[in-house]
Amino acid sequence: MEPSTIPVNYEVHPSSDVVNKTIVQLPINSTALDVMKAAVDQDPSCPKYKFTATYYGSSLGFFINAIGGVPAAPDSKFYWAFYHSEGSEEPKLSDIGVSSFIIPSSDYTIIMKYISA
Repeated sequence: MEPSTIPVNYEVHPSSDVVNKTIVQLPINSTALDVMKAAVDQDPSCPKYKFTATYYGSSLGFFINAIGGVPAAPDSKFYWAFYHSEGSEEPKLSDIGVSSFIIPSSDYTIIMKYISA
């Protein structure tokens, strides 16, 4: 019998030398956005996972404005990029957004990196 929830690793990289990590338990077929929300819900007093986002409709989804108080800065070409990996594979930049990406299995990692374009 399949479990009703799965553990998902979540990492936030606000800079090249800082990595915040947690594990959240989510229902099967949750999105990467659900992972982000669960990390906030798991410890509401901890600011490092809190985020703001703007919804641009069902065709574009959410743009992540800030995580942990670190804002995207389009004028200076800094933004939050969404990566994912399964098991021990190298993280890859997602070609879809956090609200569309379905977590396919346990042993998955969702990574948000603050990068320059």
